[in-house]
Amino acid sequence: MAKATKKRAPPQQRRPPFDCIALLLQGGGALGAYQAGVYEALAEANLHPDWTAGISIGAINSALIAGNPPEARVEKLREFWRQITTPLPLLSQASEATPRAVSSTSSARPAC
Repeated sequence: MAKATKKRAPPQQRRPPFDCIALLLQGGGALGAYQAGVYEALAEANLHPDWTAGISIGAINSALIAGNPPEARVEKLREFWRQITTPLPLLSQASEATPRAVSSTSSARPAC
């Protein structure tokens, strides 16, 4: 009978001997979602940046990373990307709430 083997979590890597770790993120909407995944991989490897900077969507991701403690960053990035990629309600539902235009043959005149 084979013994059950227990899976071990990979050992935490030590931080590289650099003075500073900087994360620079560029713009481009779809690229921003990939940046969130890259940060998640860096966090799993215990490589938390000391500095973050970005432009466009990279600036938003950078702000989410810099503005949260390391243990909350991945979840905050996921929450942001989940929220902005959720489809909007159908336009037909919105058009039902929009007032109809008054016909030009109508006797109604706008108040001046």
